Amino acid sequence: MKKIISTLAIFAIALPSIAAIATRADAQMRPMMIPLTTTMVITKPAPGEIFGNKQVVTMGVGGKTYKFVLNDAYVDDPRGVIHWPDIWQLVRQYTPNFNVTGIGEDTFAKMQPGETLTVRGMFSGNNQTYEVMGTEPGGGPFAPAQHY
Repeated sequence: MKKIISTLAIFAIALPSIAAIATRADAQMRPMMIPLTTTMVITKPAPGEIFGNKQVVTMGVGGKTYKFVLNDAYVDDPRGVIHWPDIWQLVRQYTPNFNVTGIGEDTFAKMQPGETLTVRGMFSGNNQTYEVMGTEPGGGPFAPAQHY
């Protein structure tokens, strides 16, 4: 009889603990299964440049990793649930931050120091894949106007 009571007591203690763990996991960020259109405005730094407080992203193309200063980034999420800080939290721990594929993957290798490029692509949170859909020289439509 004592064995049954002690087993029930252990079960009564363990059940709320399991329930608490399950509810804590639900509060975490939802997995991003559907690729999202993500735009980044990046600048290739000069060799030996000190970044200071600038945000730096790394792009993995093939077996090489390229480092860029991130000037701006935004996500086109039609639901308005996922924003750039959510994606950055997901990829910042990895080296490289993004695994680049697509038609414009060679663009990163061709960039010259000091050059700014707006890159549009699809980001998949499952494996940090960034598929390049298109590039545009400069800061894109949000860049300040140039004066001649």
